[in-house]
Amino acid sequence: MEPCYTLKLDAAWRPIEIIDGFKGFNMCYTGRANVVLKYSDDFFPAVIVLKSYIRKDFMTYSCNRRNVVWRDKNTCQYCAKRFSFNELTMDHVIPKSRGGDKSWNNIVASCRKCNSTKGDRTPQEAKMPLAKQPKIPKWTIQVLLRDRKIPKEWKEFI
Repeated sequence: MEPCYTLKLDAAWRPIEIIDGFKGFNMCYTGRANVVLKYSDDFFPAVIVLKSYIRKDFMTYSCNRRNVVWRDKNTCQYCAKRFSFNELTMDHVIPKSRGGDKSWNNIVASCRKCNSTKGDRTPQEAKMPLAKQPKIPKWTIQVLLRDRKIPKEWKEFI
């Protein structure tokens, strides 16, 4: 059986998360949410709405390779050339050996050649300026949906 997912809306009916169908059912059963729409051929809710508001500033993405490459639009931030996902790595702008952390403001997508050339130096020391300064990407539900087939039941809520 294919996994079933539920679109979770906040109390203002804004999409905030995609969760497992069983978790969606459980949230409704325990009174934390209401069913908005069920799948026509399934027991699980397709869309639920929370009974309380969620603060939007908690919505963030993991700073991982997949999301960094997405944020940087498959572009090496040193040579500004586009690459496939598999050809890009994550590079610490301020190297880890110098106290650089794994955060959105210190990680960029880099091709292997540029990453190797830059090495354990800062962009200034390597004379390799960044195409753009790294920053935390703005949260949208469309990013969570980027690799998914969107069920017809969700269309009017996205």
